Amino acid sequence: MGLMGWELIGNKNTKLYQFRACPDSNNSIKLPCNASSVESVTTSYEDWKRITNYSENGDQRTSFIENHIEAEKIYRSPYYISGKLIPYELVDDTLYFTRNYGTLNILYKGILVDEEGLPMLSNKEAMAIATYIAYYLKYKEGLKTNNTGIINLANNLE
Repeated sequence: MGLMGWELIGNKNTKLYQFRACPDSNNSIKLPCNASSVESVTTSYEDWKRITNYSENGDQRTSFIENHIEAEKIYRSPYYISGKLIPYELVDDTLYFTRNYGTLNILYKGILVDEEGLPMLSNKEAMAIATYIAYYLKYKEGLKTNNTGIINLANNLE
């Protein structure tokens, strides 16, 4: 019931997290329990064109240029992840891919949690949740006993 109240107050402390993982045999990756939204999924290799008329191995100059540009970007933000963006489908708390891309970098927004895995709350948020629980219990009691006084008391808590 407390988690229902927490969903209703709409004030969630989040931060960006990143992790690396390889898809399993179903080409899927299960997200961590605190993930609320996925920001990006990228490969661990650069996106450069291997097709050229000059060499079988691709245009190596563009590879060096791409690596240099990526190295400059990395030092600007701690959450920048280089690599090619990958299409995915998010179903519940699992990412599904069309094929196995190898090791993937995943950047996601997650809820701050304590050691027990519960959301971190301020005193004000805890009081709002406690008030919601009191309202819910009193309103339910008022409906069961058909007591309008208890229902009015519950509505005053709301």
